[in-house]
Amino acid sequence: MVAPTRSRVPSPSRRPTSTRLIAALHCVAGALDRLGSTVHTRRPGPLRTLASVAVLVGASLVSTPAVAHAADQWSPRSSYTSTDTGAGTYSVPLLNADVPDISVERVPAAENDEGRDIYYMISTTMHLSPGAPIMKSYDLVNWEIVNYVFDRASIGDSFSLRNGQNSYGQGQWASSLRYHDGMFYVAFNTNNLNGAYLYRTDDIENGAWQRTALGRGLHDPSLFFDVDGTPYIFYGSGGTSAVRLNADLTAIEQDYPNIFTAGDYAGQPFIGGLFEGAQFYRIDGWYYAVIITWPSGQGRQVVMFRSKNLLGRYTSAGGVNTYEARGVLNSNGFAQGSLVPISRPGGGTDWHGMFFRDTFPIGRIPALIPATWQDGWPTFGTDGVVPVNGLFDKPIQLSPAEEVFERQKSIVASDDFANDAPHRAYQDEQWTVPAPLDEAEIRPNGSRLDLAWEWNHAPDNRYWSLTDRDGWLRLTAGKVVTGQYVYTKLSNRAELAWFEEARNTLSQRTFGPRQSVETRMDISGMRNGDVAGLAAYNRGFSYVAVKRVGGVNTLGVVNRVQPFAVDLDQSTLETFLPGTTVPLGAATEVHVKADLDFASPVGQLWTTFYYSLDGQQWTRLGDRVGPQTLDAASRTSWVTGSDCSTTRPRRPADGSTSTTTCSATR
Repeated sequence: MVAPTRSRVPSPSRRPTSTRLIAALHCVAGALDRLGSTVHTRRPGPLRTLASVAVLVGASLVSTPAVAHAADQWSPRSSYTSTDTGAGTYSVPLLNADVPDISVERVPAAENDEGRDIYYMISTTMHLSPGAPIMKSYDLVNWEIVNYVFDRASIGDSFSLRNGQNSYGQGQWASSLRYHDGMFYVAFNTNNLNGAYLYRTDDIENGAWQRTALGRGLHDPSLFFDVDGTPYIFYGSGGTSAVRLNADLTAIEQDYPNIFTAGDYAGQPFIGGLFEGAQFYRIDGWYYAVIITWPSGQGRQVVMFRSKNLLGRYTSAGGVNTYEARGVLNSNGFAQGSLVPISRPGGGTDWHGMFFRDTFPIGRIPALIPATWQDGWPTFGTDGVVPVNGLFDKPIQLSPAEEVFERQKSIVASDDFANDAPHRAYQDEQWTVPAPLDEAEIRPNGSRLDLAWEWNHAPDNRYWSLTDRDGWLRLTAGKVVTGQYVYTKLSNRAELAWFEEARNTLSQRTFGPRQSVETRMDISGMRNGDVAGLAAYNRGFSYVAVKRVGGVNTLGVVNRVQPFAVDLDQSTLETFLPGTTVPLGAATEVHVKADLDFASPVGQLWTTFYYSLDGQQWTRLGDRVGPQTLDAASRTSWVTGSDCSTTRPRRPADGSTSTTTCSATR
C-alpha cells in the first residue's frame, strides 16, 4: 500500500517527452514464481511512470496555508500551474509544466450556453493514455483539464507495451483543434499507428468522439475551414502542403503538395530547420500561416506567411507562390503554436499568440504572448522581446470573485482515489478486441481516475482498481519484465530498462521550478521480485523503491543518467546506489518522498529522496541524484508492489510546484 503523499514546492527525438512523476510496481524477470502481488498507495501527487503490477493509489494536492484574512479579503495563492499574479498580470511561460504543440480554439459567447467566450486547448501526449487532453479557460491564463479525445489511440501491441512493442516518442503528435458549425474537430498524426486521424464531437467537455482514420501520414496537421466551409488539412515539414477533405470529413479528395516551401524563401534570415507546425487562419481577408523555424546559429522562432489565395500557386496566375513571409518572433526560443482571437468592445478582435518554449527537463511550456499589429503583421511581446518570467497584462478581465476562482484551476490535481471523479465518455470507448487478447484488458473496469492522471501507454484494466479497496488505487502484478524491449523509434534499437518496460504506470506532469511529493505505500502484498516506489522520469530516471528479494524488503534509490547505452545490463542499471539502502524488516507500510529541483542549475533535474515509517520523522536517502537533462521532458511516478493511497503535491514559499503518480510493474 502507499499512503498519503504530499508535495511541496521549496538523440532525442524532435519532440522529447516531459519529466513525469511515477508510481509503479514491477517484478524483475525470472525473480517471480507467480503473479498477482499488489501494492496500495495513498495520496500521491501528479507523477508519470512505467510499470506493470497492481497498486492502490490516492493522490491529492496540498498548498501551503495562506495568511488568514477577513472573508471578504480572502486571496489564496494561485494553483501549482498558474502564473497569474492576482494583480491583473501573468508571467510567461504559463503553467510551468509540459504542454507541447498547442492548438487553441475559441467558442464565441453567442455560440455556447455560458454566454461568454470560452477557450479550449489541446496538446501532444504521444504514448500516454488517455491522450490528447482538452483544457479549458475563460481568461487564457488559467487552465484546467476537462476531457480527453481518446482513452487509447490503439489497442495494438505498440500502444500497450505488449509483446516487445512500444510507442515511446511516437503515438499522438501535434493536434489541431477546430470548432465549426456547432461541431468540434481534432486532427492529429501518429508516427507508428497508421497515420493521421480525425475525431469529432458536438460536446467537447462531455460527449463521445467519433474517430475517422485518414489512411496516411499528415505531419503536424492543421485543420482549416475556408469561408465557404470547404475543409482542408495543411501539413508538412520543410514545406507546407494541403489535402482537401470531402464534405463530411471522412476521406481525402485532393492533394496540393508544396504550396510553399523553405526553398521559396532562401536567403531570408528567419528560414532554417524545422519549417513545420503550420496553423492556418483567416484575418481581415488574408490567409495566415504560423510556422516554427530554427535557423542555423539562432534560436527557434515564429515565422508568419500570408496570402489572399489560400492555395497559393495552385490558384494564382502562372503558378506563382503568393505567400509573403516575415519573421515575427525571435526571442528566447518561444515558437510553434496558435494565434488566439480575443473579443473587444465594439465588435473588434485582437490576436495574441500561444507559443511554447523548450524548457527541459520540465518540457515544452506554452506562453500567451500579446501582439501589436501594423500593416497586417504582428510584433509579439514588447517590441519583439519576450523575457523568460516576464510579466504581461491579462487580456481578459473577469470579476474579482471569478479571478480568485480561476487562479485555483490547475492541470495537476490531488486525488483521494474515492472513485468519484466525473464520468467522461472517453472512459466508455468501445473496441472490437481480436483474439487472443482478453477483452477484460481493454474493457472499462468501473474505476474513474481524476482527469489529471495518465498511464504510460494504455493500461491493462485487469491489473488496477479503485474499487477493490475503498480510497486506494490498487496495482497488481500482471507480467514479469523481460529486458527484451527496445526503442523502436531509434535507429540504434537501444534496449529499454526494466523500469521503462513496466506496464500500468500511472502519472501526472511534473511542474517547476521546484516541487516535492510524498506518499505512503502498503507493501504487505509484495512478493519476491517485486519493486515498488516513487520516480521522476523521462528516458533518464531516478526512483526510490522497495525491492523484495528472498522474503526481505529493502528500500533504496536508483539513478539513470546520460549517456544512454545501446545494450543494457538491466540488473546493474537498476541496482540501489551505495549508501541509500534501508532494510525494512517487518514493516508493512513505508512513506517515501521526492524533492525535485529543476533550478539548481537551470536545465537539470536533481532529486532528493527520503523515507519515513510514521510520516512524521523523515530520513534522507543519500545525496541528491541526477542530473536529468535535455533528453526529454520529465514526469513523476510510482514504482510499487503495493496499494497507493492519496498523494499530495505542495508548493513551498518560493512558489515552486510538484506532481506525482502510482503504477505497478512486474
